[in-house]
Amino acid sequence: MQTIENILVVIDPTVDRDFVVDRAKLVAKACKARITLFINNENSLTDHSYVYEGMDGDFFEQQRQLFEQHYKKLLADLSDEFGKEEIEVNSVFAEHHHLAEAIIKQTKALKPDLVMKSTHTHNVIERSLVTNTDWRLIRKCPADLLLVKPNGWQDEGAVVTAVDPFHRKAVQTHLDHSLLEHTELFADILQQSPYVFHSYFPFVSTMFPLGSESTIGLEKMRHKHEVKIKQLLQDHNIAEDNIELSYGEIVPHLVNYLKSVKANILVIGALSRNVLERAIVGNTAEKILEDCPCDVLVIKPAKK
Repeated sequence: MQTIENILVVIDPTVDRDFVVDRAKLVAKACKARITLFINNENSLTDHSYVYEGMDGDFFEQQRQLFEQHYKKLLADLSDEFGKEEIEVNSVFAEHHHLAEAIIKQTKALKPDLVMKSTHTHNVIERSLVTNTDWRLIRKCPADLLLVKPNGWQDEGAVVTAVDPFHRKAVQTHLDHSLLEHTELFADILQQSPYVFHSYFPFVSTMFPLGSESTIGLEKMRHKHEVKIKQLLQDHNIAEDNIELSYGEIVPHLVNYLKSVKANILVIGALSRNVLERAIVGNTAEKILEDCPCDVLVIKPAKK
């Protein structure tokens, strides 16, 4: 990806004001991109009309049309709002039964450079609520996906990517370079600073004996990771002070690092995995998405 020219913005019509709208304005103005606003409203009225005695199909069709008019009016108002800020915009309304599939279908049809969707906060425990729709999009959306959190962006913030140069799959190497390219691109467009995070987590009790030999072993391991990270970054423009090599469990260390550098976007990769791999890594991925204090940009590996 060299630039961002076309963005698909998924609007949640069930809230008074979807916070993805203002984030989309910011990104669109920064890269002079076109916007497509998309609302999908599942039409279940006619499916169950037979249950209600005395109400024929015409009544339910009228109700469906009222809903459609309401959502199209919402799209028209938002389009005017974007237009007043000189952002090129159009809109699409659909009535698919499954939101994720509707978004995927529109993505395939429009071929946007980026899909933006809000991820809401759970009212009870005040944590990000990553829905089944989000997970489906993370796995299947054919375009890069920006999941937008309800908090605003920080001034002089950061775009951070988490890389894994020791991943056993060869495709990970291509994905890491793609993550770095996207991090540099978004940092440049949004006038923020690019950062890189990598965490390694050796099990000391089983890998090394206690005492001085353990310390030596950990130092060797750290050096091995430092060398690998330098090799990965040699063709990228990331300041040395903006590279974090962390020792320990990835989720708390990553979350704390994101907060410390005032991250506005975390750039991560999505790899196709088999059922067993998804079960193993799923909990870590879920914790990162749930606890992440900033927006999450999910990048898919380029097809070779």
